[in-house]
Amino acid sequence: MDKPMLRCHLFLVATIAALLSACEQDGCGGATCPFAEPTHQAVVRGVVLDLNDQPLEGIHTSVLYVGEARSGVGTQTDRLGRFTATARTDLGDRPDTASAWVRATQANPPPAAVVSDSVRVLLHFTQRTESPVIAPVTIHLPVGP
Repeated sequence: MDKPMLRCHLFLVATIAALLSACEQDGCGGATCPFAEPTHQAVVRGVVLDLNDQPLEGIHTSVLYVGEARSGVGTQTDRLGRFTATARTDLGDRPDTASAWVRATQANPPPAAVVSDSVRVLLHFTQRTESPVIAPVTIHLPVGP
C-alpha cells in the first residue's frame, strides 16, 4: 500500500475513533453521541382538500420550522388526503415548543403551475417514550376539476 493511501486509511480510523469517543461512557445513545436517536418528537396529522372539500391524493406535505435553519420533514397524502409527519429533535436547552409551517404542494406537469398553500402550527415536543401531542391541520389547495 502506498503512503498516501495508508495516510487516508489512518485518517479514517482516527476520525471514527474521535466520533465514537464523543459518546457518553454508558455507550452510544447518550446525549453527546453523534449516532444517537433524537430524544423528542412532535406529530402533525392533517388532511389536504380541494376547494370543494374533496380529498387530494399524492400531495407533497412538509413541516418547516419558522425562523430556524433546521430542515423539516415531509410526506405525501394518501387517497383520503390524509398525512402524518413526525418531527424529531434533541431539545437541549431549547423550549419544548416550536412554530412551524405545514405546506401542501401539488406539482402539475408543464405548462401548469405549482399549487401550494401552508398553515402555521405550534409543535409540542414530547419525549419519544411518551405519547405525542398531535397538531391537527387542514389545508385547502385551490385546485379542482
